[in-house]
Amino acid sequence: MTEIAARIQRMSRLSAALLALALLSMAASAALFIRALTLRDSVLPGVEVAGIEVGGLERADARARIAENLSARLHTPVQVAIGQERFTVVPAELFELDLAATERRAFEAGRGSVTARLGALATPSGLGQHVEPVLTTRAEGRVEIFRWIFAATERPVQARLRLNGLEPIVMPGRPGTTVDQSALLASIQSAALAGVSAIGLDPVRLEPSLRTGEAGRAAAAARSLLSAPVAIERRGERLGLLTPTQLARMLSFVAVDGEYRLALDHDLLARTTVPLAGPFLRKPVDAHFKAKGKRVRVVPGRPGTRVDAAALEAAVLSRARSIPLPLTKLTPSFTTQDAYALGIRQRVSTFTTDMGESSANRIWNVQLLGRYLDGTILQPGQTFSYNKVMGPRTIERGFREGQMIWNGVLVPSIGGGVCQTATTIFNAAFEAGLPIKDRLNHSFYISHYPLGRDATVSWGGPDLVFKNDLDHAILIKVHGTPSTFTVSFYGTKQKRKVVATTSEQTNWRSPHLQYAIDPNAPAGSVRTAAGGGPGFDVTVYRKVLQDGKVIRRDKFVSRYTPQNPTAVYGAGSTPPGPYFYLPG
Repeated sequence: MTEIAARIQRMSRLSAALLALALLSMAASAALFIRALTLRDSVLPGVEVAGIEVGGLERADARARIAENLSARLHTPVQVAIGQERFTVVPAELFELDLAATERRAFEAGRGSVTARLGALATPSGLGQHVEPVLTTRAEGRVEIFRWIFAATERPVQARLRLNGLEPIVMPGRPGTTVDQSALLASIQSAALAGVSAIGLDPVRLEPSLRTGEAGRAAAAARSLLSAPVAIERRGERLGLLTPTQLARMLSFVAVDGEYRLALDHDLLARTTVPLAGPFLRKPVDAHFKAKGKRVRVVPGRPGTRVDAAALEAAVLSRARSIPLPLTKLTPSFTTQDAYALGIRQRVSTFTTDMGESSANRIWNVQLLGRYLDGTILQPGQTFSYNKVMGPRTIERGFREGQMIWNGVLVPSIGGGVCQTATTIFNAAFEAGLPIKDRLNHSFYISHYPLGRDATVSWGGPDLVFKNDLDHAILIKVHGTPSTFTVSFYGTKQKRKVVATTSEQTNWRSPHLQYAIDPNAPAGSVRTAAGGGPGFDVTVYRKVLQDGKVIRRDKFVSRYTPQNPTAVYGAGSTPPGPYFYLPG
């Protein structure tokens, strides 16, 4: 019984100890919980910002203490020495304190893990953690720092070369000094935060990227190059010489990767060499199309040859005294392959108009326009504009005086005959079934044009516009005689069919006398421009089918005015009725 009683006694003492330990742990945990609860909105103990103790402070108080202390430090001048130069810096003019970010950084210190947080709360000294303030550099501060560095350092001078006649002259370089801007800013910032009143940095020697030795080597190479002429040969035959004086005119020194290299002006080299290479040079010939009747064939292009200036430069700079003339091929701007790729194989449509009664000048203008038009190529999806393709009709471009219609009156005009070509082109596009985007009929009906299917154009005025909606390109070819003008479209047929009908003439309008003033006619003069037929309306309908299906229905309305007789008065006159002015 005595042993049992002893055991019971020992167990009782152990239980009491464990209970005491448990109670102590519970008390410590409770104290730790109470402290954590108390500091949940405060900076953890032991946190400092740039030596400023903020641990245990509520966030607002921590922010106020940071602002007060750091503001004073940033407004305290710092003496900066760069070599022999001295500057006074107010850090606040260089840096801006981000107070919110700094306070947030202090508050979050030690809160990254549960272990760290418990350690900060469980020890009397807390974290013992240093937090850097958040400073940003002001843009104007960087500019000021750059000015200080510029004033306190010396830029390196690159070695240079020039030619004095045939002699290369070296202008020596010299080293400079530099200061790392980022390092200087970091030093000033550290000094301001630590309360240090003066700092110094020694400039670093900065070598020029182009040194005197490199320039000297380039000068030696140039001296060797210009020491004698260079013979140009082709197939063993000497064509001529490039003299030292000629070489000196085209020689230059180019800085590349820390050294000078010799270079020759390619254009001047080619111009100097062309007279020597003349018999071996030829221009490239573009591929083109030759149409005959319903068929068209590709006339192949031919490459040309030219002096390969880059290869010639390399040969000359090798400093050999006799070099072969290097030639290279010139590809035509429009190659044979380009021509075949367009799919232009056969005639798609053609139309001919009669010239009617035409003066020699009018015939000249029509044929000149034909030359501007002939060979025009429209890619699939491309739009044709008469005015853009033909350009302005001026004397400088070869046009002669003809006539145009002005409010029903024929008046002299440079480029008369333009509408003959526009009407013919319109009808060729009409017969090809192409979409017509813009077209306007003449003021009055002209009998040698198809009824309702004429087109008028003028520079800066009405235009003729249509689109190539075929799968392949269209080639426009022109053939003209003194009595006819023909426009043919060549491409690839797409089983298209065009059905056209013309309505009856309606809304007839009789001619009536109208009045005009001719500013070029003598004052007080009156003449009558004869009239003609009546005006009327007519509509042409077009149905375009492809593979038997209708793909387009069009309606072209023409409203012809009467060919009114016109009483034309001279300058300064007042006609008895409404009038208009003829162009001066």
